[in-house]
Amino acid sequence: MLRRILIATAALAVMGAAEPRAELPPPIDLSRAHLEGSHLVAPAGHGELAELTLDPALQHDAERLLDEAHPNAGAVVAVDVKSGRILAWAERRHEGRGPSVVTTPHAPAASVFKLVTTATLFEKTDIAPSERVCIAGGMRSIERRHLDPPRDGQITCGPFFQALGHSRNAVYAQLATHRLMRADLVEVAERIGFNGRVPFDYKAPVGTLDVPYEDLEFARTAAGFRGSTLTPLGGAYLATVIATGGLSPRLRLVARAENYEPSPELENEGRVLRATTAQRLERMMEVTVASGTARSAFHDELGHPLLGSVQVAGKTGTLHPSEAQSEGVASWFLGFAPARSPAIVVSVLLENGSVWRRKAVEVARDVLRSYFVARGVGGIRAPDFGHPDVELGAARGPSASRE
Repeated sequence: MLRRILIATAALAVMGAAEPRAELPPPIDLSRAHLEGSHLVAPAGHGELAELTLDPALQHDAERLLDEAHPNAGAVVAVDVKSGRILAWAERRHEGRGPSVVTTPHAPAASVFKLVTTATLFEKTDIAPSERVCIAGGMRSIERRHLDPPRDGQITCGPFFQALGHSRNAVYAQLATHRLMRADLVEVAERIGFNGRVPFDYKAPVGTLDVPYEDLEFARTAAGFRGSTLTPLGGAYLATVIATGGLSPRLRLVARAENYEPSPELENEGRVLRATTAQRLERMMEVTVASGTARSAFHDELGHPLLGSVQVAGKTGTLHPSEAQSEGVASWFLGFAPARSPAIVVSVLLENGSVWRRKAVEVARDVLRSYFVARGVGGIRAPDFGHPDVELGAARGPSASRE
């Protein structure tokens, strides 16, 4: 396990260059993290050690699950919602080197960005979850015909409440076109943290956002096809904002060091979303797992939930490569559980090739299983390690998104 932890935590060694302030932890060398008793610690200079917030058992399982997924690159971040402490920080870098996957905003946010667009619709318009929206097509791409309500074709109508969980791209294209201004999306996204930093022990971005003015490209951005990137740490922060009812929580990696000990309670930097917006997002994220794009991953072949009575709220995202690229399928899952009283947030990114072994939603599900089994929650089976490889197929079409 120690070898895996060292690989996972080496990502933050470069952050030690930041000059510490009194309210922040000292610079630490995570490449030399190790176990002391039941805690992970890392050198903090002058022979001192900093105790980390990482849960050794969950860290071990997150690393193992990431290894078995075998992506080109990937990351798992888990956060304790009650305290903001990071419980797992695992990553697999491109060819074993390069910048940290956890804190580098190069992966597209994909359909995860629909969380931001949904929040903007609730914050800036009078749309209700029950409002019916009719669409025709738009499963894999957004074209100009998707910007307006359809007049012909195979028309599907449903409440906006279902759109996030089933990742209905044309719903977001249509609503963004008719209900939102560019400035609305930019303002809410930046309030959440895009083009800014995660409230965290060290400097780390949430993600980037470039919103075009042209209507079709604006709609594609709102649906998650272009214009946004997200870091796995930023994804964990975004999910924690929703899980805490719209607050801006401070995430912690250092539990204590000499002359430094943060509050054991969750600290936040204010409110970034209305409580009603966060609650509506949480309910819509429940649809993802109960009947939407994550249902098959969270239920067995008989339809029984793999997490027993623990209800999960989440959002999947998959963005396939463009015609100019041969590989690079971004697979995302952000979520938290239990949905109505969150204890843990999980953020998973897998950057897969044209053929892959696992999706992010499957890795996230198994991280959650490990967490709840370790805490004695009944009706949940521990993850099956050493599963056979499964080839799931090739990407199809330019910037195609199924989720």
